[in-house]
Amino acid sequence: MIHKLISHLVCEIFDQEIYPALEQRYKVTVMKDASVVELAPDEIVVLLPYGVVISWGASYDTLMFFFDFIKEFQIRSIEPSIVETFSYSIEDSFNIHFDKMSIDSLDHANLCALSHALAQNVKLMEFERKIQDSIEENDFIPRKLAQQGSIPLGKKDLSKKIGELFLVKNQINLQYDLLDTPAFFWDYPEYEVNYLRMTKYLDINARLEVLNKRVEVLQELLNMLSHEQNHRYSSILEWIIIGLILFEIILTIGDHF
Repeated sequence: MIHKLISHLVCEIFDQEIYPALEQRYKVTVMKDASVVELAPDEIVVLLPYGVVISWGASYDTLMFFFDFIKEFQIRSIEPSIVETFSYSIEDSFNIHFDKMSIDSLDHANLCALSHALAQNVKLMEFERKIQDSIEENDFIPRKLAQQGSIPLGKKDLSKKIGELFLVKNQINLQYDLLDTPAFFWDYPEYEVNYLRMTKYLDINARLEVLNKRVEVLQELLNMLSHEQNHRYSSILEWIIIGLILFEIILTIGDHF
């Protein structure tokens, strides 16, 4: 039987109050930083603290009710949420091909291991989207600099651009460790092989390399804007100094005559 497997990135982080609230309503198993929530028989979600919910076989109505329940515990919700859909079936061993997965059981540790890879996938998609949007939005900067020798932004707009780009870069750097091998596998090392096979299928490592390159491009844009801002500030200071010298010369000539 084929079941739906859906990854949802709904917010930046969940409020800590979500965990006692979940335990009051559902049967919850906490495994390191992952919470396995049994919504109904054979309908399970794995909730990760960095805003990701992995749904294993949950029906649409059950899932919508769950999302409505956790909405108040979302910090900095992501609209629209990032969603990736797969399917799975219970077979003799683990395998994945063309987004169709076979797993040998609904063992909670096994679901958590695979959910970590799926959660990293949608989190990486968020980072990729943020970086790409920032680069596309600011791709005029090097072009205008090459054509005109300066960036056509006022001082305030220039400062805002630097702030926006720095904020995106900082958000990614602060959360970058989420893409490392989870601490979950210190306690459950026997499940790491399935996690690694899943990350390989999702091309996580290669995409991380590309993300790093894009962060470098973002840093170059930041450096370019900062240099332009410093250059303008230096130019203003130079003109002020020239003006003061001229004023002093005029005063000296006036006193002489």
